[in-house]
Amino acid sequence: METEQINNLSLKASELFVNGQYTEALKIYYTILATDLNNSSYNYNVGVICSFLNDIELAVAFYKKAIRLDEKNIRAINNLASLYVHRIKDFNIAAEYLDYVIKIAPNDPEAYNTYGNICLYKNDFEKAKLYLKKAIMLDENYFGNHYDLARAFIGLEQKTDAKKELKKCTKLNPNYKPAFELLDSL
Repeated sequence: METEQINNLSLKASELFVNGQYTEALKIYYTILATDLNNSSYNYNVGVICSFLNDIELAVAFYKKAIRLDEKNIRAINNLASLYVHRIKDFNIAAEYLDYVIKIAPNDPEAYNTYGNICLYKNDFEKAKLYLKKAIMLDENYFGNHYDLARAFIGLEQKTDAKKELKKCTKLNPNYKPAFELLDSL
């Protein structure tokens, strides 16, 4: 398959993914991988789709392959760590991946957010607050950082601070219902 044909297929797969047609996008990426098996980005994309399709085992396998092919594929490492936190609940493995991200990309806000989420799961709200404040310092425009920091403040019984963060979250993403629900509950 020629490069132009692969690029066109990749664009089509991306379009299908954005439109929620995950299975169709996955089929196209498998076609691309049949020709370009050692492409970290395409393996990463398959991992993302498998995650959306709730095939966690396959998502993990494709993220790991993407990382083997490019050990600095920060998106793949962060997504893999996130799976270990939110789906698999293995915080130790997630922390290993996040430590690596922070080592090679110390200004990556997603790694700090995910670390904050580990602390939230462990009810270590003070530590979560530190990680999430660092994530906000690096990316104040990502609504999820503010939402998660609000959750840490709630755990610390600092409702005024939680409300401030939730208001920032809803301003950044007026469609994020969990933030409005949490704000209403305070």
